[in-house]
Amino acid sequence: MKDADLLQFKLMLPAPLKARVEEQAALNRRSLSQEIVTALEERYPLPKPEKVSDPAAKILYWLAARIRRRQPKLGSLRDKQAALYEGIAADLETRMETIEGTTKIEK
Repeated sequence: MKDADLLQFKLMLPAPLKARVEEQAALNRRSLSQEIVTALEERYPLPKPEKVSDPAAKILYWLAARIRRRQPKLGSLRDKQAALYEGIAADLETRMETIEGTTKIEK
């Protein structure tokens, strides 16, 4: 993620919750911020766009939907896998739109 995409703000947490998140961050070898972002991304996955043009992104969204149909527990390995597929698919779509936009301008 680019620094321009990052937003800093003040967050107040109960001390016991902060301790649990810090402990989990240490186990995962992440910073506290990275652990919070990862947890939020898993809890609030990117919405699937209405129209997906990239074939690889379509497959990834399809795989994520198959995983989510079984309603995996929040934070489970399967839930994380679905979130990862959705994130990669969204990134692919964005990159392809950028490439296609650049190609149209060059023509």
